[in-house]
Amino acid sequence: MNKFGLTNLTILYSASLAYGNQPDSTFSQTEIKEVIVTGKSQELTPATNTSHTIKVKEAERLGVSSVSNAIRRMAGADIKDYGGIGGLKTISVRSLGSKHTAVIYDGVALSDCQNGQIDLGRFSLDQISSLKLTIGADNNLLHSARHFASPSVLEMQSGKPSYDDEKKFHAMAKVTAGSFGLVNPTVSFDHQVGSSPLNSIKASADYLRADGQYPYTLTNGQITTEEKRKNTAIESGHAELNGHFFLTPSRQLSAKAYYFSSDRELPGSVVLYNNISNKERLKDQNFFTQLHYRSDHWKRWVFLVDGKFNWAACRYHDEAKKYPNGEVNDNYFQREWYGSGVAMFKASKSISIANAADYTFNSFNSNIYDCVYPKRHTIQDALSLQFLKQKSTDNRFFSATATALGSYFKNQVEKGDAPQDSKRISPSIVLATKPFLSGFYFRASFKDIFRMPTFNELYFDSFGAKNLNPERTKQYNVGSTYQIESEKRVKSFSISADAYYNEVKDKIVAIPRMFVWSIINMGYVEIKGLDCTMNCEFSTSKRTALFLSAKYAYQHAIDKTDVQSDIYKHQIPYTPLHSGNGSLAFENPYVNISYNVNIVGKRYCQPQNNKANKVDAYSEHGITLYKKLKFKHFDTELRGDILNLTDKQYEVVKYYPMPKRSYKASIEFNF
Repeated sequence: MNKFGLTNLTILYSASLAYGNQPDSTFSQTEIKEVIVTGKSQELTPATNTSHTIKVKEAERLGVSSVSNAIRRMAGADIKDYGGIGGLKTISVRSLGSKHTAVIYDGVALSDCQNGQIDLGRFSLDQISSLKLTIGADNNLLHSARHFASPSVLEMQSGKPSYDDEKKFHAMAKVTAGSFGLVNPTVSFDHQVGSSPLNSIKASADYLRADGQYPYTLTNGQITTEEKRKNTAIESGHAELNGHFFLTPSRQLSAKAYYFSSDRELPGSVVLYNNISNKERLKDQNFFTQLHYRSDHWKRWVFLVDGKFNWAACRYHDEAKKYPNGEVNDNYFQREWYGSGVAMFKASKSISIANAADYTFNSFNSNIYDCVYPKRHTIQDALSLQFLKQKSTDNRFFSATATALGSYFKNQVEKGDAPQDSKRISPSIVLATKPFLSGFYFRASFKDIFRMPTFNELYFDSFGAKNLNPERTKQYNVGSTYQIESEKRVKSFSISADAYYNEVKDKIVAIPRMFVWSIINMGYVEIKGLDCTMNCEFSTSKRTALFLSAKYAYQHAIDKTDVQSDIYKHQIPYTPLHSGNGSLAFENPYVNISYNVNIVGKRYCQPQNNKANKVDAYSEHGITLYKKLKFKHFDTELRGDILNLTDKQYEVVKYYPMPKRSYKASIEFNF
């Protein structure tokens, strides 16, 4: 075994520490064999908590073409889409809203202290190797405190290059073009650093432009007209620089620098009897740099250290007669300094203890009237204890993980009075077991968590409210997974089901009062639901295979704030009672083909469930054709997508029509 093979096995050993499987003695040839065995236990992780992982390369053959499209395939997740290629796309998990989901990129959380939600439209699948959504309590101890501070967490992981003795670099060039003026070139290049094939540096960039002027049908009573969306152009670019370094076999360092810029027109909602084109425009810039360090050098200890600086600018422009000079130009700037340290100790073969401590400093400024220049200091500490009893002979196990998160928030402003400081203790627990030799796994979890008001909710212009309480959320979940793998005709099969109950108290809502909106705590929401997923791979012959996946979600999310209210027990806005999707792919030596469908039941755009607020149900179908070709010095992949195959007009958000049938094609070269 050469030194690089030994290093690869050491990585498996390091990764297994996260689940409390490390042996008590030091490295030897015998111990490395044990690493291979315990490495299999990582495959059990998706079944031991409420999580869903998508490998991008595997998902692309099922017609997945974007980050938001991939998230729609995840149990419990919904995407709110404001239409068009450049429209805002945010994630909502189990009806809790986008502000209740933390988005993590390569181990470190993304942030937006202004409005608390992350636009997933700015991330490309070309730069991502996997996505993982964890809902509720997590049984992985090696996370930052910020990871434990949200009801759900979406983790995006970029790919790590690997090399052999002959090839020390990779290069990729891809061009995507499609309907409505879409042009999207992407390039990346990575190279081995030094003598180790595990050390690399990678640079990547992409550019996107589109006019976005897609047609739609406008119905006004008995009159139907064909219209075209206007003020929909977008131009954006994104670049990343990533480095992965193994300083020693037990110490690794990764670094990332990220920049994104976009200039997009905002089409606005479709309003009857108003053909005046919207003049709104939004320019965004975001830069961050981050470091992630891990050490497994000491026998019973694992250490993680994260650091990050984030800067973002948002520039809003609008033209209308209502403004004093006929236009408005609002500029918003935010900064964040973040640091995290995690230590995990293996107390015995069955017990592990971990502590994560985070510090975050946020600041915000704007040119809007009466900006108070807010700042926030956040200290979070998560103490976790895990018990794991595992039989290495048959893979049966029982685990229990408990976490207590302590949070302290100190608010400051340069003008006026600052909101009160806040501190909270948030507990969570997750139980998991595989009691039989068969592939059944069972899990149960509870998590009590909260969401602090964003800077917009506290301070924005004339309707911020400095006395807001955090939104409080309680999550209960029970679930089971059955999964098998074999060398027979059915290569793999898994089915999973989770039943859950959520409570949201002190819900922050915006309500109109005369000419000024107010933001207050007033809501109590009760959510009951069921998530089901199924995945299967069939070997139909030596050269052909079928891949099938399906998801179903039932969500009964009702407002129970006031028994005397007109909306008491009404379904909360934009939450369908039933939704689901499915994909079928056929791989063969000629042209691979996949079919997918996304089905969403009726919803309501306002708290009152009446006909005027109804958003119709819809089903969206798509077909993907793809082919990989291998040449002497490079590989090529050709891909074509037909989106919204049935030319269905529908809305995800009321009055924001989505595109009808459209086309997209790409060619990718890998060197």
